[in-house]
Amino acid sequence: MQPTPTEDRLSRRFADFGTLGEAMDYAAQGVRGLNFHDARGNLARPYPFSEMRDDAIACAHRLIARGVKPLDRIALVAETGADFAQLFFGIVYAGAWAGPLPLAT
Repeated sequence: MQPTPTEDRLSRRFADFGTLGEAMDYAAQGVRGLNFHDARGNLARPYPFSEMRDDAIACAHRLIARGVKPLDRIALVAETGADFAQLFFGIVYAGAWAGPLPLAT
């Protein structure tokens, strides 16, 4: 298992996207992504933005099928992981608002 690389052919763009979804669409054209590690620092899950985008769009379709409408607010437990990332962007692609919540301690 290899981490997603830091560099790729896409040039870095800073704050020039109209929406967060546009930023994800651009990032998904490259090879970068998120790398999730376990408590010991071992790579547990590389998650390329291209894969995350595909997962998020599928998630958005499921949310819309369940009645989520643009501008709805959806609360999320803010737990670090690939599931949170794809659901957060799924909500964005569905046109709703994600509201991360802290984990109960």
